[in-house]
Amino acid sequence: MKKNLILLILITFFTNLYSQSDSTKVSFVSYWSLGDSYDYKVSKIKQQWKEGKLTKDQKQEYIATFTVIDSTENSYTINWSYENDLGNTYNIPEQLLEKFAAYKITEIKYKTSEVGDLIEILNWKEVGKTMNNMFDDIIDILGEKDEKKKNVLKTAMKPFKQIYSSKEGVEQLVLKELQYFHFPMGVEFDISEPLYYDEELPNMLGGNPIKAKAKLYFNEVDFDESFCVLKQEMNLDPTDTKEMLEQVFKQMKMDNTEMKEALKTAVFEINDRNTYEYFFYPGIPHKIETIRESVINIAKEKGKSIEKTTIELIYNE
Repeated sequence: MKKNLILLILITFFTNLYSQSDSTKVSFVSYWSLGDSYDYKVSKIKQQWKEGKLTKDQKQEYIATFTVIDSTENSYTINWSYENDLGNTYNIPEQLLEKFAAYKITEIKYKTSEVGDLIEILNWKEVGKTMNNMFDDIIDILGEKDEKKKNVLKTAMKPFKQIYSSKEGVEQLVLKELQYFHFPMGVEFDISEPLYYDEELPNMLGGNPIKAKAKLYFNEVDFDESFCVLKQEMNLDPTDTKEMLEQVFKQMKMDNTEMKEALKTAVFEINDRNTYEYFFYPGIPHKIETIRESVINIAKEKGKSIEKTTIELIYNE
């Protein structure tokens, strides 16, 4: 009992020592120690509609572990490990899953700055090699007695093998959740007014990136608990979107009259609505929810997609 009381006094002392005197600003700085470890439940949903009909409905869920494996004055090294859902992701029959036991867990080692912003993946070559070995095993095992099926699998796996053969490809597939995880780290925000800024998104129809207008604001700040809720909203810039659509219609060899008519009904929208619930001390998210809604209506083609990712801290009772 005495030991617990002393511990409580020390925690209170250091919390008060840390507490910010400026109540108009929140700083996201990593106060991590070697061996710190947190478990997160990660859920991902991808849905697509065409002409109003749901054509794709994918759901994925797994547990990921964030562990600090090295700490210096200038950087942290983090191990982000998670269990692969091989059965659903790659349509592997349950009776064959044991043969892929070596690929059950993926470990990503990456580096951050001393304030916790993401710098780079360190073991991308190892991850790429492991994943390509897995794709080879999927082709050999699932197509063992069927040469036609084996050739189909080779064709299906080729894009994945190419992606995992480069640093950029590995980062593209792996970094998305980690970028959300570290999004506010290393930044001091003024909570008294929204922050407006410009973004650029890859052009899904080819060509130059498309400008977007973004907004950051705080929905809640509790300095006593070092907790806050940060909201992020982003919408494509209407002027930039119109210019992009005009380029598309020109490539379709539309004349000016047809182009004007097409622009009246064309819709190309990407809207992000993200929520970051964070303990800004010690720099750990409680819950992150990101939602991207895309709408593309061009000529007679109408499509819509929603991508939702949730990263939620698991509390050990």
